[in-house]
Amino acid sequence: MENAPKKSYVMSGGPKGLPMVGMLSAAFRDPLGMLLQNSLRYGDIIPINLMVMEVVQINHPDLIKYILVENHKNYRKSDIYIRFESILGQGLLTSSGDKWRRDRQKIQPMFKREHVEGYYFDVINEVSEKYKRRWLALTEHGSAELDASHEMTAITIEIIGKLLFGKDLDAEVVKSIHYSYSVFLDYLKNIRLLPKMDLRKLCCTPAYFRFKKELDHIHAMFRSFIEQYKSGAATDKHNMLALLFEAQQQDPEHFNEQDIIDHCATMVFAGFETTSLSMQWLWYLLDARPDVVEKLRDDITSRAVCTATHDSTGLTYDEVARMDYLSAAFMETMRLYPPFWMVGRSPLEDDYLGDFKLKRGTAVVLPQIIMHRHPRWWSAPNAFIPERFLPENVAQIDDGLYFPFGQGSRKCIGYRPAEIEAKTIFAKLLPLFKVTVLNTLFNGFSKSAISPKLNQPLRVEIRRL
Repeated sequence: MENAPKKSYVMSGGPKGLPMVGMLSAAFRDPLGMLLQNSLRYGDIIPINLMVMEVVQINHPDLIKYILVENHKNYRKSDIYIRFESILGQGLLTSSGDKWRRDRQKIQPMFKREHVEGYYFDVINEVSEKYKRRWLALTEHGSAELDASHEMTAITIEIIGKLLFGKDLDAEVVKSIHYSYSVFLDYLKNIRLLPKMDLRKLCCTPAYFRFKKELDHIHAMFRSFIEQYKSGAATDKHNMLALLFEAQQQDPEHFNEQDIIDHCATMVFAGFETTSLSMQWLWYLLDARPDVVEKLRDDITSRAVCTATHDSTGLTYDEVARMDYLSAAFMETMRLYPPFWMVGRSPLEDDYLGDFKLKRGTAVVLPQIIMHRHPRWWSAPNAFIPERFLPENVAQIDDGLYFPFGQGSRKCIGYRPAEIEAKTIFAKLLPLFKVTVLNTLFNGFSKSAISPKLNQPLRVEIRRL
């Protein structure tokens, strides 16, 4: 690929909006809709006037790769991530510069192949089997109705809780974590005109105090888990918390207990919310595609015969890894509904995208969900077609067109365990149960400034096959 400065890109201006305020009203009312309309009407590089903010939307895969991969050293995370610092502190999602590089280096060993294929998979397998037994009990005498959104969230919170803290979380703790993070997401979903200023905090609004109450609760919970570990009460020494303390011992000057809390908050948030949402969307998509369901069941049971029985504790990592059609279905789900719908960057120094001068400090928007569905790059862009991501086809998909976990050096560190987790859960449940969505009417994509969620919790009927 040519370097971005040497290539010409289509620039046909951008949306004008209202006098003085530009597109500010549209950005607050429906930011995703605004970006979608921009992508269809304008060129590859789209300036957006948001009154006091300089924003440029990128609409070409070569430019996305250039910013995230080829010239990533000239780009930092944009100020839109500052709002996440209130819950995640200086974790990997929000930190930058030397701190991010040091912490990434310390945390990377947690995701070594031997950890993922060993301890991590054992925990995923154990918790998934527990929920499969629960579904079997619920359907012993016929069908049962479930809140699948809650169910997928509970599974993933239990898994990340065991992986991170080495603890079996009881139902009340799981419910508490889910509620707290729901409050966080609701509080942080709106765009701030001045990213570094939280007016609700300055004005002491009820919404801020509700948010602060849940934040204090989560931090207190994490500190109690940390104290239990330090006192020796936690017997599991293979979990992520043990590895975080090992990193602290190696570099106490740059890695203190607050850093551990920040990384715990980040891992819990990234470890359950994103995977849970992807699984909810897959159940939703499969409801209209019985042909895909049958292909998935064949793929799962042909790779692991035990998944067709009531006891699949013997499922192995290698068996799950070889389920290619299941992988393709999840990748296609994340194409349509990526965990986060945009990446934000800002250049540290002036840069050139073709003939377009990108000024230092400009907010650059790289919207995954727009690129993932752009009719210029995808055939039938809104259709659910897992075959796009089968091994023989996936190599043809440009990295700048598909990046649900980001791309380049700051690609989500836990994307491989997340895929294995989701695949394992479906490998346990799909061969044994018929799942029918009960509330497809008026359900679907909910506009959010953080992640694409369902309008309503997904209610399903489950029945044994």
